[in-house]
Amino acid sequence: MRYCILVQMPLSLQAQTMNIMKPIWLFLIVLGLYSPLQAQDHYRWAFETSHFSRVSDFTDNLAIAAKGRIKGYIDTTGRVHIRLQYNVIDGFAESWAPAGFLTADNSSSTVGFINRQGQFEIQPQFENTGFFREGLANVKVRGKWGYVDRQGQFVIPNKYEFANVFVDGLAAVKIDGLYGIIDRSGSYVISPRYDSANNFSDGLSCVKLGNKWGYVDRKGNFVIPPRFDAAHSFREGLARVENNGKFGFIDTQGQVVIPLEYDQASNFNNELARVKSNGLWGYINLEGKFVIEPKYQEARSFSEELACVKIDGKYGYIWIDGSIAIRPQFDEARDFKCELAYARIGSKKGFIRYVAPLEKELTLDRPQARPEQVTRRAIGEGRRIKIAEPNFTIEVYDHKRIDGDIISLNYNGEWILKKYELSAEPHQIPIVYDPGLTDNYLLFYAKNLGREPPNTAAIVISDGQRTQKVILNADLSKCDIIYFELE
Repeated sequence: MRYCILVQMPLSLQAQTMNIMKPIWLFLIVLGLYSPLQAQDHYRWAFETSHFSRVSDFTDNLAIAAKGRIKGYIDTTGRVHIRLQYNVIDGFAESWAPAGFLTADNSSSTVGFINRQGQFEIQPQFENTGFFREGLANVKVRGKWGYVDRQGQFVIPNKYEFANVFVDGLAAVKIDGLYGIIDRSGSYVISPRYDSANNFSDGLSCVKLGNKWGYVDRKGNFVIPPRFDAAHSFREGLARVENNGKFGFIDTQGQVVIPLEYDQASNFNNELARVKSNGLWGYINLEGKFVIEPKYQEARSFSEELACVKIDGKYGYIWIDGSIAIRPQFDEARDFKCELAYARIGSKKGFIRYVAPLEKELTLDRPQARPEQVTRRAIGEGRRIKIAEPNFTIEVYDHKRIDGDIISLNYNGEWILKKYELSAEPHQIPIVYDPGLTDNYLLFYAKNLGREPPNTAAIVISDGQRTQKVILNADLSKCDIIYFELE
């Protein structure tokens, strides 16, 4: 049994004690018995956004930022990517985003579509727009919705009171107060006959007839009769439904597979759904079993392996097993998107980046992530190596003396070698250069220091025309790196 005795001591004596303890802590760190990171939160501020009045979540590496009525886009470094100049903008879809301007009296707007450089591909001319999906965008002119192509030409006339985006070639529309389903030619697949309708999902459309909701197939036949007070589209084979103020889930045959017993519920996402029971939120699996018991004041769906939850008035983040990833401490917090989450503590607001504990870093693949997103360790300046071909190989082996070095290698965010003990025998790995990345890199990560620190390896790069050799060094606080450039 261990006992801890707390004694209040004068500040001068505390300082002396700190100086005495430093060598002991350093010794324990070398032995791996103590880590100064244990007392830290597993996040860092990526950048602050206090100079903006509002910011959105990131989508496709861009977020909307506003100063009053003027809006633009920032990138994942916090820099302005498209200057703040619009009154109306939304997220990007199929490489274009709605953007436009308000009249001086704010009574109306004109909206078009811009590219990722902020240039108008379709000039502002619509009262409102949705997004491009499957090459068509829903737009509103003179109070009616229709669909335009990427040249801005109407391919389905503006005659609808409502028009959804296309999904799998079909879209829900409203005309003369009733909803139907059209195809890309504008022909009715299901004639207008419902009081409300959603797009198809899992082969069924959720529709409202009178005061009840049910589900129809692509011919408009009811597969699940209208018997629910509220219903939603299918996700992962199950649909969320409500009767008498209680929520549950049905399958595509209309069978109740998770009883309608929850106060609130979300759609399934990554095989988990949020449900509220007795005033608290938890998470159930597709079988309706709690995998994370209800204990949160608020809970959001998992995004990028983390979920934002509220405990005792503060927001934090949990892992899929319910363990705390970032302790609750934020006054505001939102989901992780593009590995960034908006958060606020008091007057400090901006985006945070999750930093995995060292023991978890090797379990996380983050395709196309930048080096600093892969590890919380420092990263050296590294070397830049030119390659002649996009397909090449690397060979890794211990440099000089074989002393038990154990290493891992990460290429462009993915671990291609984990906890490998180096030997004199080269270990070969094929590599494919990614032209879509600004930097292609190989991160050298030490699991131990071997018998003769630091951890050292030889990396031989062969591209079919020449062979190059690089010596990398790493320890338990710093990684080495190679950047590749295709000639």
